[in-house]
Amino acid sequence: MDSIPVVSFRYYGRYGHFRKPYSNVSSLTYPFPPRTAIAGLLGAILGVPKEKVAETFDESKMKVAVAIEKGFKTITHMTNFRQDSSGRVDYSIKRPRKDLKPKPPLKNIPDSNKATQIPMELLRSPSYLLYVSLSDKMDELMSRIKNERYVYTPCMGLSEFLAGLQYIPIEGVAKPLDPGNHEISTVVCKEDCSLLIDRLRPEEGYHIQELKVPHLGTADRTFTYKRYLLNMVPKPLPVQMKVTPYLFGDKIITFL
Repeated sequence: MDSIPVVSFRYYGRYGHFRKPYSNVSSLTYPFPPRTAIAGLLGAILGVPKEKVAETFDESKMKVAVAIEKGFKTITHMTNFRQDSSGRVDYSIKRPRKDLKPKPPLKNIPDSNKATQIPMELLRSPSYLLYVSLSDKMDELMSRIKNERYVYTPCMGLSEFLAGLQYIPIEGVAKPLDPGNHEISTVVCKEDCSLLIDRLRPEEGYHIQELKVPHLGTADRTFTYKRYLLNMVPKPLPVQMKVTPYLFGDKIITFL
């Protein structure tokens, strides 16, 4: 298998939220950006229209790996939501009468105008390392990240949470390695590996999670899912790889 050109950069912010679609009353978040969210981020950097993001960054045109750079905490924030009213809108403009008395406040407020408070789980000070390989526009992506010239403002999941990007100047390409036992620094697909439990050292404080995360999406928001293993502590995960991992710099990575 050939080597793969890769652009690496830091993706960070004060707060972030990548909503789990299967959460019910509370809006829970994934601890790392899913592949679909990273596709949206790259679309914002390069100016790809929203309806073309899924096609532009499908599995044959984009490879991406993500690593948790440092530990972070989650907090729960009570968020106010207000339903958009579908009632009649009066577009006529009339001059107010001076002798007109103000209308009394409504006794029965329509449900469409009532605010709802939803508990929202937020990532506090998240920071990730992204490794991206595109079949097209690699030079433009590198240039825009280096010069901070994004078409649209990057965000950390939601538009309210602005994100920063920092280019990491690692020379070279991602070199393929043979399947087998490796220390993987990125989030890894569960189907592609087996966790080496006997090589886990409890004194190092591993915090391993298995999550069902969106993998691919379509323009009409239909998603496919995969299960991933990740170490919430920013340390490599000992696994036996069934597919080809890659060596990039001094880290072994796998693509989502």
